Amino acid sequence: MILFLLKTRIKRAIKSISSMKKSNFLTYSLVIVVFFLGGYYFFYRLFGFLSPIELIGTIIADKLISYSFFIFLLLLLMSNGITALSTLYHSEELDYLHSTPLKPFNIFTLKLIETAFYSSWATLIGALPLVLSYLVVFTSSTSKIILILIPLLAFISIPAGFGVSIIILLKRMRPRFTVKQLAVVLGALSIFVIYIYIKTTPYNFNVPNTLNLEAINQFVQGLRVSNPYFPNEWFYKSASGLTNNNMELYGRNTVLLLSAGLISISLVFLLANLFYKVTWTSSGTNSQPSLIHKRPLFNRLPKFLNLLQKDLKVFLRSPLQWSQLLIIGVLLIIYTFSLRRTPLYVRDPFWLSALALINTGFIGYITATLSLRFVYPQISLEGKTWWILRSSPLSGRLILSSKGFFFLFVNLIIAELVVTSSNIILVKYWLVVFLSSILAAIFSIVSVFLAISFGIIFADFSETNPAKIASGAGGLLTAALNLIYIAFSILFFGSPISTYIRGRLQGNPVEIRNSLILSCFLFLLLTAIIVAVPLKLAKRRINEIEA
Repeated sequence: MILFLLKTRIKRAIKSISSMKKSNFLTYSLVIVVFFLGGYYFFYRLFGFLSPIELIGTIIADKLISYSFFIFLLLLLMSNGITALSTLYHSEELDYLHSTPLKPFNIFTLKLIETAFYSSWATLIGALPLVLSYLVVFTSSTSKIILILIPLLAFISIPAGFGVSIIILLKRMRPRFTVKQLAVVLGALSIFVIYIYIKTTPYNFNVPNTLNLEAINQFVQGLRVSNPYFPNEWFYKSASGLTNNNMELYGRNTVLLLSAGLISISLVFLLANLFYKVTWTSSGTNSQPSLIHKRPLFNRLPKFLNLLQKDLKVFLRSPLQWSQLLIIGVLLIIYTFSLRRTPLYVRDPFWLSALALINTGFIGYITATLSLRFVYPQISLEGKTWWILRSSPLSGRLILSSKGFFFLFVNLIIAELVVTSSNIILVKYWLVVFLSSILAAIFSIVSVFLAISFGIIFADFSETNPAKIASGAGGLLTAALNLIYIAFSILFFGSPISTYIRGRLQGNPVEIRNSLILSCFLFLLLTAIIVAVPLKLAKRRINEIEA
């Protein structure tokens, strides 16, 4: 029966794809390919740079894999938990499925697979280029690369099982458990996991300021120390086993991942067998808090502020929107403080400028991710109430300008705080810090404009889960354009910043006015194009779409 249900889902997905216009299908396919190949090329060049460095090159690459997958672990745990609440308890399809002769076990299995897929596919698109480039650069036998899929799928199953298990337990203990309370629990759990990981991982990045071989050897050996208690460490060791042709290391850590995944999935099925039917029945009688405030909006406020007030209240009352913001904020704090604790002995002008620009581009990527996750779904989340907005005396442009206005300030605050503090640590040249702050601010603004524009162009009023909305074709196109824009912008300013730092280090007067003016002109031209075109399409589209 499970196979039949999955077959039906696959047929429906294929039918949906086949009904798309060929131009749209080709566009989406091209975006996916460019996104994947672009990520692969970036990480391939990065690992290619690290590979020839003796002793620590491979170690740094291993740490990059390990820490990246720790972030993936937290995001997957949070995403699976929140998505499970929607797919297992609040989906409109559940009423029909539970009225059929299907067993609750079969319904739960189908929804569990849906939860894992919707929560993990975006992570896979980001993780696969990272892992494949690492294996291609460091492995001697490319024929074994396919074996990495086993630990990768096992790794994904661990947060999927535990995330859904948490939901079932919380619903069993408190049937009226709200989404807001769930987000607080998951956020607190994620912070606790980060704390345990930091406490149980030996800090080994204190670079010895000496040429003593014994001290250097102790530092290198300290870098090799890993945390044996977390799945991200098991995964990087599995990948490392493939690169070193050490199948014993690969097998041992893959078995650990498979065992943890089996325990996680077994636990969720055990809890589902005991409590799922009961918790779903009780959740149907829950009185969910209304998104409409009991008091009317203040009539004396301007229309724009009324709309902004409404969106802010909906955002604060819907943890599906703000819960992941908490995790990203914690990770950014850890990122900034880790730079303060990491002395950098890089004096080459090229790498100093590269560090500043890469850091700025990374923060731009974070703000683009925030905009995609929180701003892009805003129009679609209006759902069946969209007709109320359009039948009110509010212009389409006013609605367009109010959406995402709150996150414009959130993005700006996050970008400026993190970029300024981190680049002061990395570079310490005020011209570079000032320029990077301006770039980060513009990146933040552009990401909001792109997210709200494409959110209107690709509006989907049938979906209530913001994670699924952001994972659609329009969200993928938004992410790809954001990354392309950030990459070209960073390239424009690479040469003048490198020239400036080289002159400062050598104590010579440096003139970068002409090259800086040219870079600014190209950057502003690209910014104008990438904002104006989608915004014009969105203004035209907002008067046409219907819920």
